[in-house]
Amino acid sequence: MVEYPIFDVPVLGGSLLIATVAIFHVFISHFSIGAGFLLATAERRAIKNNDNDTLSFLKKYVFLVLLVPYVLGTVSGVGIWFTIALVNPRAISILIHQFVWDWAIEWVLFIVEVVSIFVYVFRWDKMSAKAHNRLGWIFAFCSLATLLVINGILTFMLTPGQWQPFDAGVLNYKALLNPTYLPTTLARITVSLALAGVGAVVLMTFVRKTSDHVRKRIIALAYKFMLPAILCIPLGGWVYTQLSERAQTFLAGGAAPMVLFLMFGMISFLILFLAAAVSLIRKDFSTSSLGAILLCLLAFVSFGSMEFVREGTRKPYVIEGFMYSTGVTVPAYKDLDHHANLLQTNQSGILSAAPWALPSGKSKTEVDSLTLGQAIFNASCLRCHSVDGYNAIRPLVKGWSAQTLRESLDHLDEIKSSMPPFPGTDEEKEALMTYLHSLQDESKK
Repeated sequence: MVEYPIFDVPVLGGSLLIATVAIFHVFISHFSIGAGFLLATAERRAIKNNDNDTLSFLKKYVFLVLLVPYVLGTVSGVGIWFTIALVNPRAISILIHQFVWDWAIEWVLFIVEVVSIFVYVFRWDKMSAKAHNRLGWIFAFCSLATLLVINGILTFMLTPGQWQPFDAGVLNYKALLNPTYLPTTLARITVSLALAGVGAVVLMTFVRKTSDHVRKRIIALAYKFMLPAILCIPLGGWVYTQLSERAQTFLAGGAAPMVLFLMFGMISFLILFLAAAVSLIRKDFSTSSLGAILLCLLAFVSFGSMEFVREGTRKPYVIEGFMYSTGVTVPAYKDLDHHANLLQTNQSGILSAAPWALPSGKSKTEVDSLTLGQAIFNASCLRCHSVDGYNAIRPLVKGWSAQTLRESLDHLDEIKSSMPPFPGTDEEKEALMTYLHSLQDESKK
């Protein structure tokens, strides 16, 4: 890890650790956003219709529907940025400097969310119905506003647009309002609504002691929240047009796993829409445990697939066109980055920018070739590859000759476009080649 100590996660690897925390967080957080709107809408309708049964039902389950996922989402949200900071600290440093005021805004919104949701949950029936409902809307819109801010940061990493380091102040809009910001924001909103709809259907499936008219009203509203999921298909096409040529090639057949996940995601969104639309047309609001589980699986596959594709299309960059996944910046920014630009590390070595990769107190001239090669692997490969585990390097190089390994290191980005160019010197390539070739010795597992 350039400039920072190495964060080694055995077996899982740093990338899978981030993915694990991120998957949990994005589902919880998006569900919470959609649930805020669903609950506020259901309460408003119940107040308008003097439907006390529905209000009683909402009061009974508001803690389960909102507060629990909100707390879990908050904790996991901190967790995801913490793990990213450990695995890729240089990228986080860039994001903090670029979006410091946006994160400040997000924290203000977060404080409003915390206050409003706690008051909303624990002051039910202790204020006027309309005032209580307004509080629900405040929570819902503040939750949505945090999505608007955070999605700007996420999409910036994929499509920086006309951004230049560091466009700050009023020029910050170049990074925040990047080419994929609008379509992905709309897609995330529709996904949030759909997840809330699916969650409501699941809740009504397993809650037996409630009246039929309450069940029908909640499920009907849930299906209406699921309908916008169909918009994710054209919005996905819009995003595709804004991607780099390399990323478009991935999705056009250049990367089979991403193509498959893209298809799974689109088909799942279509099925979610059709399931909701058919049920509304037929006015069939009956539910079953199997149907609820299938809806959950569809929601997981649809949203999870899109997140996988988003992450995959960014490779080999962590910030498109600026910083590789190795933490090394592209040659165009040699005058800006004096610590770990590719031109610099190709001349002075990746270990000159990542001294923590070597054993404590040792220089690269004081260690043997295998230890040196492992240090180079830690500095340049560990963020994406483990030795034995997720995306393991050992089975990838099994059977490769020393010559094949050496030639591959010369042309990493040409052999596989999702790989960044090797960030070190020829001497470091030789040491890494020696280390990788040694992994084929089964006795060293």
